[in-house]
Amino acid sequence: MIQVEKILHNERSIPFLSFLIGMGVVIMLFHKPFTMRKTLALPVADVTKKVVSIDGKCYQYIAEDATCEIPSSK
Repeated sequence: MIQVEKILHNERSIPFLSFLIGMGVVIMLFHKPFTMRKTLALPVADVTKKVVSIDGKCYQYIAEDATCEIPSSK
């Protein structure tokens, strides 16, 4: 605990600590939230017309256009 008090009361460390606190405030004020979009991990051409066997049943994927609402974090 004594070391922390020495650092906080040192004349040379005050500008550095002020800089760190200022950078934290700037990051919090100007941070833009990330927008996420759900997309396929594989290209559509690799997925369509493939036949997959799951639990003894065969499935074939077909790509079709659909309208959907993708929520954003804005």
